[in-house]
Amino acid sequence: MEKYLYLQGFCQKTHYTSLQPVLYEEVQEGAYRKVRMACNGVCASCDRMESCDYLKAAPDVIEPEKAWRLRETLMTGTKERA
Repeated sequence: MEKYLYLQGFCQKTHYTSLQPVLYEEVQEGAYRKVRMACNGVCASCDRMESCDYLKAAPDVIEPEKAWRLRETLMTGTKERA
């Protein structure tokens, strides 16, 4: 199952402070590992997807007791990159 963690920070691509989604996938019951950014709009084609400050700031693993921080869907107005 895939879920999203939203982090607030400064986007180097858009030059805005905003919330951006980091995609996590379940590796064992209740535990999730970081996969990639799931940005929208202009950021969807960003050349910094692998070195993004948001991605670096996101925890590598989210344990079951912190899984409440994850959302099951992207927020309205966001679109996952292909």
